[in-house]
Amino acid sequence: MTAPQPKLVSLLISLASVVLIISGLRTLSGLLTPILLSLFLVLVTAPLLSWLRKKGLPRWLSYLVILLGVGVVGLFFTFFLTTSLNQLLDVLPTYSDQIESQVRNLWDWLGTRGINSEDIQELTWFQPERILQVSVTVTTTVLGTLSNVGLTLIIFIYMLATAPNFSARLRRGLRNNPSTLQRLQAFAQSTSAYLLIKGWLGALTALVQIALMLILGLDFAVLWGVLSFFLNFVPNVGFYIALIPPLLLSVIELGWLKAVLFGVAYVAINNFFDLVIAPKYLAEGLDLSALVTFLAVIVWTWIFGPIGAFLALPLTVMVKKLLLEPFPQTELIADLLGAGGEEDESP
Repeated sequence: MTAPQPKLVSLLISLASVVLIISGLRTLSGLLTPILLSLFLVLVTAPLLSWLRKKGLPRWLSYLVILLGVGVVGLFFTFFLTTSLNQLLDVLPTYSDQIESQVRNLWDWLGTRGINSEDIQELTWFQPERILQVSVTVTTTVLGTLSNVGLTLIIFIYMLATAPNFSARLRRGLRNNPSTLQRLQAFAQSTSAYLLIKGWLGALTALVQIALMLILGLDFAVLWGVLSFFLNFVPNVGFYIALIPPLLLSVIELGWLKAVLFGVAYVAINNFFDLVIAPKYLAEGLDLSALVTFLAVIVWTWIFGPIGAFLALPLTVMVKKLLLEPFPQTELIADLLGAGGEEDESP
């Protein structure tokens, strides 16, 4: 009979296993990214597929409608993003004169207020051209990653085609373990509902923002709206990333005063949908604390790259619901990741 291992040794083994798993995920990120995207895309389209079946459409026709819809949308976004980004990169050098004019006006304004602008000009990071170039690079990276949909669509087709048989086999295999089956079903339903709601709320927000930018006459308004829609799925930091390019462009095209008014209106639109409309439909959310949602974006982006930021919340909920909550040893960690309640006592 072997003696039980000390708790410290067990803890170190557990931590080493976590590090090994994370290293493996980073190594296989190129392969796992399209698989995870396809999985969550299936979760989004599964309710639509069920709705079509309830309307009386045959199974094959329901699948065909979903596949054609996803394929057309994917190809449209790929074509649109590629064309828009090429146009943006072509016209970027033409903004140089406008940038210099706006910067000179800023230095003059600071000089009238008694501020020594030479100290600011010496800062290497305070270069509007560099800031705009970095913003465009980030935008190109994010949208370029999203536009690589070929492999994801192929995996999605096979996943969606085999989803009913897989679901039936899973229910048969877990008929003696109803708690695990219930957790899987709850995770799938909550994640699909969250992604659908965030999707149409993000689309409404982007449409209003596009209308605002078109009224003001900003270039590439639709591109910035599409960027806002996609970054709507990135919690906490996605909004700020989406705001930077159109805000800098508004400074160049409209001047500082109108740019400030545009920024205020842009933030007001986002807060209206995010703080007023969204809570009515995302009542319970995904049961993650604000700190966890922020850290989840950093961790999953480090593991999977830009796509990890978009899948940060669903992946964190998957780990919490399916890997931490079922086991007594990690139940406390799962509870700490949750949003908690008002009855929680202060330490």
